[in-house]
Amino acid sequence: MISLPARGGYGGPTLFFLVQWLGLLIERSEFGRRWGLGTGWRGWLFTMGVLLTPVAMLFHRPFVTGIVEPFMQDLWASLRPTS
Repeated sequence: MISLPARGGYGGPTLFFLVQWLGLLIERSEFGRRWGLGTGWRGWLFTMGVLLTPVAMLFHRPFVTGIVEPFMQDLWASLRPTS
């Protein structure tokens, strides 16, 4: 849904959430339980890796440049005091 108005980055957000799902499967697997991927510092590192590594797929360049930047510019312009 965020790729359509940005006119690009198709499939990136879907891949991001697919990686999240795979991370959940790994965390809940026997391997994940044995390695403690659901708790403690290992769990925290695993979560950060699964979240931050593919974040560019969710917030792809066409979305950032076509949607986020213009929104922030308009927001900033509306917050400026008028004389």
